[in-house]
Order: sequence, then structure tokens, then C-alpha cells
Amino acid sequence: MGAEKRKWNTRVDDYLNRKAAERGHVIAMARMGSTALERGDPDEAEAWFRKAAAGGDRVAMGNLAHLLRERGAPEQAERWYREAATAGDSHAMSQLGNLCAQRGSLDDAEDWWRRAADEGRVEAMAELGRLLHRRGELREAEGWAGQAAEAGNVEGMITLGAVLCDTDRAREAEPWWRRAGEEGDASALCKLGLKAERRNDLARAESCYHAAAAAGAPEAAVRLGLVLHRRGEVEAAERWYLKAAKRGDAAAMTNLGVLANDRNDPGEATAWYRKAAELGSVPAYTNLGRLAADHGNFQEAEHWFRAAADTGDQAGQRDLEELYRNRQRF
Repeated sequence: MGAEKRKWNTRVDDYLNRKAAERGHVIAMARMGSTALERGDPDEAEAWFRKAAAGGDRVAMGNLAHLLRERGAPEQAERWYREAATAGDSHAMSQLGNLCAQRGSLDDAEDWWRRAADEGRVEAMAELGRLLHRRGELREAEGWAGQAAEAGNVEGMITLGAVLCDTDRAREAEPWWRRAGEEGDASALCKLGLKAERRNDLARAESCYHAAAAAGAPEAAVRLGLVLHRRGEVEAAERWYLKAAKRGDAAAMTNLGVLANDRNDPGEATAWYRKAAELGSVPAYTNLGRLAADHGNFQEAEHWFRAAADTGDQAGQRDLEELYRNRQRF
């Protein structure tokens, strides 16, 4: 009986809200838009949000902008975010900053993020911290990222960790990376790290991988080792490679072989390469072939280069051809 009464009351509320919306009540129009969106009718939702937005409802403006962005109309979305932001909606200010950044207008993005951050929007504080960190303005970056991190924002924690590491306070960074890992999705954190690597933003990549490793992502340890290796921090890289290798990561084993070879220890290098090769690492095949060729073991070198070439690996094919040419000379 109680459930039936609630349904009846809901139908009455919907009826009254629709009548109010049809009479031009702005808040009712906005509610109609939200109701339509909840039941999966974006076309009706957009129509109601447009009416409410035209009537000056800034929440409807923001909802319309979000809907338009989701539907692949960023220019229209930006227009309504701007309307809502100008009307004082801090969420719209933050989203407008994001859209400006996406089209490369970083000065405009910074302006809107600052306005939103001053209004207390935590996500804007995190974005502002990231921007300032990339520009090398570390003191202010730490301030904004710190506020976002304290409020529980994972992006803020990642950026704060990067800033602390860049200012020689890696020990202070570790707790923030752990907390980000506890509160964030490990695979998403790894994806953030990969994006940062592609931008050559190694400090942020390191922070993302630290956080992902804390969250238990198996690939994070080897990615972190690679970042440290690229920066020339060989001992730290080796520690992370070892952690990944203990979990059976073939790429980590291959990279441990590279480090051993770099310090003129072919015996250890061969041992790591063989472990990786047993797990199907193609770079390990070619590295074993090169070690064998360096020591005059051409038959073994041919075996490993052919193993790599048979997978379609171009480096293995080139090494195999080079081996044949050299043998023909002698």
C-alpha cells in the first residue's frame, strides 16, 4: 500500500511540475530536463534545459552545457558554460576552464580555473596546480595542489607528489602517492602516467605510476622503472624492475638484463634475458642474439635472431641479415 501511494504521489508531482513548466516556470523547466535525462531521453532534456537556460536559470545552463558536450557539440557547450560561469556558477567556471585548455587556450583556462578555485571548486584547484607545475611555478603549484589533495582530490595528490619530488622532498611525496593509490583506480592512474610520458612530463608520469603501484597495478612498477631509467636514476629504476620481475614481468627482466649489460656483467645480463625469453620477450631474443654474436657464438646468435624475426620483429630481421652479411665476409 505504501509503495502504491508513493508512486501515486510521484505521478501527481510530475503532473504538477509539467503544468508549471508549460506555464513558463523556470525551475520547473529545469526539473523537467533533469527528469527526462534520468529516463534516458536526451532530446526532451535538451529542449527543457534550453527553455530554462533562456529564462536565466544558471543550473540549467550548466546542465545544458554538460549534455551538449556529451553529445559531441563542444562549441555549443562552451557557450552555455560561459553563460553559467558569467552568472556565477563555479562548476561551470571549472568546466569552461577544461574546455579552454582542450582547445589550447591556456591563458583563458587559467583565468577560469582561478575564478573557480577562489570559489572553492576543488577540481579547479587541482587543474590549476597541474598547469602551474608544468610551467615550473612550483611554490604556487604546491599551494593549489595541496588544497585539492587535502580535500581528497586524487589529481591534486598526484600533482602534489610530483611537486614535492621536484623540490627534493620525495619522502614527503610518498604518503600522497599512497593515498592517491588507495582512492584512485589503478588502471586509470597508469593511463594518466602514459599520457604524461607521451608529453615527456616525466615528473607527473612518475607520480602517476607511484600512485598506481600503491593501488596494486602490476604494470606500474615496470613503467616507473622505465621513467627513472630515462632520467638516469639507475639504482632506483633497478629496484622497481626487481619488484616487477618478482611478479613475472618479462619486460622488467629484459630491462634488468640491459642494466647488467651496461655495467659490463654479461653473465647476469644473459641470465635475465633467458628468463624473459622463456616468457616470450622478443627484445630478450634480440639481446641474447647480440650477446652471442659479440662472443663469436654465431650459431646461437642466429637461433635468437631467427626467433625474433619469426615473430615479425623488424629489429630481429635486421640483426639476422647483418649476421649473414658478416659471416659471408669471413
